[in-house]
Amino acid sequence: MTKAISSDPRRAIPAPAGYIRFLVRRFGPSPALRAELLKGTDIEEARLNDSAAEVTLFTFITFNENLCRLVGEAWPLDAIAAFSTSMQGALEVAVRSAPTIGDALDIIARFGHVRAPFLSPRAKREAKAMRLVLRQGVAISDAGWRALSLSVALGIAGMLSVLTEGDTQGLEFAFPWRPPKYADRLRQALPGTLKFAAPDLAIALPHDICRRASPFADAALHATALAELENIARRIQGEDTLVLRIERLMSRRRVGRLTEDEAAEELGLSRRTLVRRLSEGGTTFRTLLDAHLKERARQMLDDGKFARDEMADALGFEDPTSFSRACRRWFPR
Repeated sequence: MTKAISSDPRRAIPAPAGYIRFLVRRFGPSPALRAELLKGTDIEEARLNDSAAEVTLFTFITFNENLCRLVGEAWPLDAIAAFSTSMQGALEVAVRSAPTIGDALDIIARFGHVRAPFLSPRAKREAKAMRLVLRQGVAISDAGWRALSLSVALGIAGMLSVLTEGDTQGLEFAFPWRPPKYADRLRQALPGTLKFAAPDLAIALPHDICRRASPFADAALHATALAELENIARRIQGEDTLVLRIERLMSRRRVGRLTEDEAAEELGLSRRTLVRRLSEGGTTFRTLLDAHLKERARQMLDDGKFARDEMADALGFEDPTSFSRACRRWFPR
């Protein structure tokens, strides 16, 4: 029997509380600021301070959006300690104790989503290097994705710098956007070379470095850390993430809108199965699409850079009048 989809699967997927606890302290010197940072999340400050507390992917993403709004998308560069090796938990232990540096990259590809559940990582073996491609696993705003990309790059850089003992010759970080205003700060924070306007967020390491034995290889420690990562990964995979995958497909469509048939094909489902699965979870494709278009419209209206006909075209409306009617429904005065 198919498991019912939760109304918002992000509220059921666990995420590390340690990052948020640290960042609340770093960016929330006053009760008012801490309240703003946690605004809209599903955790309160008192519960967050419990060392056994867990947060959800929903809180993780909402908190990041609050940080981008209050501090700016470069906030990870003001909190680099949050992404040090000591903050990576079992992932860092498994990476450090792996037999080789290449094995360590494979561990990040397999379990990077445990520490960053918004992420969909995979490893690619190319002619000269092993490339770790890090794609969005869920829908995130553009500024929010750039901020989380910085945090991921900083965390992986910290682990690789330890493994390579500072020898980062040939290490490359690629970012899928043009050089930002903070590019120089980013170059100072990351080892190796930086590349912008790339197809994906990715990290490449030459094969000769990947073949090196890890200076901290430890089979028993490695097995223990892997067991912990596998337990957390099973919890994440136990949730039905169909809604999140559909939202992600919608967010990748920069012009126009995703159709139900296209979504079914991308997900490897029949249209009938897609409709049934969504119905079992208490939603429809139309409902998800309407929410997505509303959020995109809100962002474009807030930017103030687009004419009404440009927004209508970008969102797949037949004409500006249809878009205006939708806006009156979405944003009643």
